Amino acid sequence: MKNRKNILQYCKLAKQEIRNNPFVTRYFSDVTFKTHVSLRRSLIINLIYIILNAISAIVYQTHWFAIFAIYYLILALIRFLLIRYEGHHAIGSDNIGELKRARLCAYILMTVNLALTGAVLMMLFMDRRFEYQGYLIYAVALYTFYSTTTAIIGIIKYRKYNSPIMSVSKIIHLAAALVSMLFLETAMFAQFGDNTPKETQNLFIMLTGGGISIIVVVMSIYTIVYSYKELKKFKRSTP
Repeated sequence: MKNRKNILQYCKLAKQEIRNNPFVTRYFSDVTFKTHVSLRRSLIINLIYIILNAISAIVYQTHWFAIFAIYYLILALIRFLLIRYEGHHAIGSDNIGELKRARLCAYILMTVNLALTGAVLMMLFMDRRFEYQGYLIYAVALYTFYSTTTAIIGIIKYRKYNSPIMSVSKIIHLAAALVSMLFLETAMFAQFGDNTPKETQNLFIMLTGGGISIIVVVMSIYTIVYSYKELKKFKRSTP
């Protein structure tokens, strides 16, 4: 009982220390700073994935890892463009500039479907799937659902700030989370789908892959159309 009380006390002190940290306080209270940190963190993770998949593609002589290296390269390029822009312009200070950068990123985001299509085709015709050993699949599932949920909440929440840069960063987050959902689905079939016919598995993979592609295209087109409309409004209002 005493040990439990001590543990709770230590946890309370640790939580207080975290809350008192200026960096943590600013991260949760300043949305522009949070976007600044999140973009750079995500870019670093993407670069690590690019390197690992590129090395694996060379070592194992397979297009499977090459496709994912391309996929993460596309995401890294978009995040780099956003970081480069907000590194020179404060978020919210130049709406026209943000709209143009968001439009460019939306065009690039549509190419994600090429990598996604390649991955789905290899899953269907070459029987390539993701596999996670033991209880790791439950941790991956928990993180995937958490990431997808936070991405959806982020898109809804950040709309009120009327910042195209913030909105695009959340759209990329959602696109990546949805693709992770596809990877999880294939892993679930590999681990628990012994009694599910291969045709049924392939049907679910096609439907999920197609659904994700449609969502990515719709989000990209919406961003492009919205950017064009807003830019036209600015041109008309400019004497």
